[in-house]
Amino acid sequence: MDPVQVVLRLFIGFNLALGIGLERQLSRKPAGFGTFTFVSTGACVIAIMAEELQPDNMLQLLGGAITGIGFLGAGSLIRSQDRVFGFTTAALIWAMAAMGLAVGVGLFYLAFSFYGVVWVVIMTDRLLERQGFGSHAKVLDIVLAEPATLADVKAIVPVKSAYYERYYFDKGTQVMQFKAHVRIKPAEVENLLLNLQKNVMVKSVSLE
Repeated sequence: MDPVQVVLRLFIGFNLALGIGLERQLSRKPAGFGTFTFVSTGACVIAIMAEELQPDNMLQLLGGAITGIGFLGAGSLIRSQDRVFGFTTAALIWAMAAMGLAVGVGLFYLAFSFYGVVWVVIMTDRLLERQGFGSHAKVLDIVLAEPATLADVKAIVPVKSAYYERYYFDKGTQVMQFKAHVRIKPAEVENLLLNLQKNVMVKSVSLE
């Protein structure tokens, strides 16, 4: 392969991942600039090697690369108590590897088209996050200072898109504890916490 063609493909693979990596870094996601540029550029290198070393059977190397990247994506998942975060980041790592492979074998039209699709998904995910939908819902762990009825509990978190789980009542201390899953815009979280702090029935509250 022409050395100029090799450098061009690496340059394209790096720059396509650059924008995605910076967006993830600025959004404080589990994987950022370094991860995505390394994954895309590395996949590009593997594809070029496959084309040079095994032109008649490139799928073996390409398939191995995708499988290996899948383990890297699984490592980006974060477990917090009973919830798991990072599925979007894990999927995006895998997608960047696929895009890098496309660039490496010279399928530029496919790579650029897929790059556009990735950005559409990222922007849509960001919009949903602002509205409080999806995995971006907040979990409130609330402890009440005195006994309360179910109606009292539901009135404590006056948010339409909320549901409750894991009620716990201690007979000895007469304390009730429960979790409330709330779909709320990030800008409204602070006001919700302030209202809970002012509520005389609330002994303590934590936000996940």
